[in-house]
Amino acid sequence: MQIGHKRPVLDLNPPVVHEDALSVALVCMPWAVVDMPSLALSTIAPLFEQRGEIEKLDVIYGNIRWLDFLVREAGLEREHYELIVDAEVFGVGEWVFSSCFRPGIDPRHTSFYDLVSDSEHVDAYCAMFRAAPAFIDELARDLVASGVDVLGLTTTFDQNIASFALAHRVKELSPSIVTMLGGANCDGVQGTAVHRARAEFDYVIRGEAERSIAPLIAHIAGSRCGDEHGHDERLRAVPGLCWRSDIDGASVSNPIGPTPVSMNAVPEPVYDHYFRDLRKSPAAQLIDVKIPLEASRGCWWGAKHHCTFCGLNGSAMAHRAKPAERVQAEATRAVRRHNVLDLVFSDNILAPDHVVRLTTDMALPAEWDVRLFAEVKSNLNFSQLESLARAGFTQLQPGVESLCTPILRIMRKGVTGWQNVRFLRDCATCRIYPSWNILVGFPGESDRDYAALIDSLPSLHHLTPPAGVFPIKLERFSPYFDDPELGLRVLGPSRNLVSAYEGVVDALDDFVYVFESESAGISPETSETLREAVSNWRANASTSRLVALPAPDDSLVVVDDRSTWPSREVVLQPGLEAEAYRGLAKGKTLPALTSMMCSLGIAVPEGQLKELVENWTELGIVFHEDATYLALATGLRW
Repeated sequence: MQIGHKRPVLDLNPPVVHEDALSVALVCMPWAVVDMPSLALSTIAPLFEQRGEIEKLDVIYGNIRWLDFLVREAGLEREHYELIVDAEVFGVGEWVFSSCFRPGIDPRHTSFYDLVSDSEHVDAYCAMFRAAPAFIDELARDLVASGVDVLGLTTTFDQNIASFALAHRVKELSPSIVTMLGGANCDGVQGTAVHRARAEFDYVIRGEAERSIAPLIAHIAGSRCGDEHGHDERLRAVPGLCWRSDIDGASVSNPIGPTPVSMNAVPEPVYDHYFRDLRKSPAAQLIDVKIPLEASRGCWWGAKHHCTFCGLNGSAMAHRAKPAERVQAEATRAVRRHNVLDLVFSDNILAPDHVVRLTTDMALPAEWDVRLFAEVKSNLNFSQLESLARAGFTQLQPGVESLCTPILRIMRKGVTGWQNVRFLRDCATCRIYPSWNILVGFPGESDRDYAALIDSLPSLHHLTPPAGVFPIKLERFSPYFDDPELGLRVLGPSRNLVSAYEGVVDALDDFVYVFESESAGISPETSETLREAVSNWRANASTSRLVALPAPDDSLVVVDDRSTWPSREVVLQPGLEAEAYRGLAKGKTLPALTSMMCSLGIAVPEGQLKELVENWTELGIVFHEDATYLALATGLRW
């Protein structure tokens, strides 16, 4: 059944009104990942449950139901759902659910079709487009039949139009149901724009919701009892709330709270609803479940030096962290309750105190053999990485973005290219998988910046390669978006999103997160050369090895099995050669290396050290950037 046009209001035998007792359903819509509970809803649900006005609370995983629907009704597989999550084509997830607002339209007759027509998965995308209205109708009818009084939705990335569609259909079936929307897509001006454009939402919460839930629920419950006195005044006091005036129906946006929410006000997440819904799904046996953990909010680095391209955090950049004791306790309870050993930290960057405490006195029991993932800053030292590995961190996202210092300075990353290479090398030594990309397209970068890097990439083939080379997107809330003087001029909303939102929303300037900008950065030729070099790296990484092995006589044997280099063993003699190479594990300039040799009592004939490290650079066992030399072989400690 299509939505977006006039239909009679259906009486689905609603239950008796319970005065001020409310039944609330919080729904996680596609395209949230299906292998992990929604951290947003798992965290916000306890705030609803704490309210005396709430008689019943349910959290419904519409994303899991949609996956099952696609398999059952459209003959698709989980892999097709993951194609959308991984955004093979940016905006395709929003386009799929736009069919709910364009009754009967053939997907091939939409402008977005041109963006997917060359994909080998185009038939699957079109099948999803056609299936979406029936799914939305089915879910909406189930919600109405359950007697829900309040419907809450959360939206991040590609969850907008699916959420709009569900709220719209629910309102068609039962206009008395109160609808609300929150999440990252509602931050700042976006929340205001959503509330003005989409009448199916009674309320939109901008920013963090912890301070808004209690007064809003109290107002909704009071209104059901007929208490309309001071309607506007009560709503005007709710931080970040978008609502409609009782006087003229105009959309009103309250200011977001003046200070970020303290982590003390953030309840412990409850994941029970996710595991209930997953158990009902035929796909359950195919899903490797992970549990999200929130140790902090905001970004401690971004609060000091906001990376120029990053739009994360929006109105809540200030960094706030839970005590390590609480993080450990919440993780322990989650593991014991749900028997899941894969834990994912949601933090933008793991707090420095957590890097220390969660790997020492607050580490989870070693016998549990947990597998932890977190985002970190890439200038961690070897002992910190080693501690993370011992504590169960098997995958890290270090925000490397580039191996070129001039580009990293443009980004305001606070790290150098050779430090990022060192991080990748040390991850290999510690058996940690680093997830990273190379970003290009920065104002001020030049082909010259990349020339030496491209030449050096074959020497890195034994290290984990990037997922690919990607142009930066101009994101709302980023310094590039807020300050055109930095070199990127906004040309308008993303063309992909303009096509995806056809028939749903017309004016997207205040609505979306990603924008088109004037092209900047390196030439297409250099970009293609870089992509080819990275593709070659990815093709050869699994068969490449460069490792330093200590010998009984204190020499070092560097075993080189990189596919693009001659297979060989480089023997570094005890004394100057072996100690100098060990000294380069941290990364050093020649003067610093000379000073180190002297402190070890090793005589260094004039010019010999320079000749030595330059020879190692030619052999590809040392990385050279600016004045710094870095040993590339894994197996070194520093």
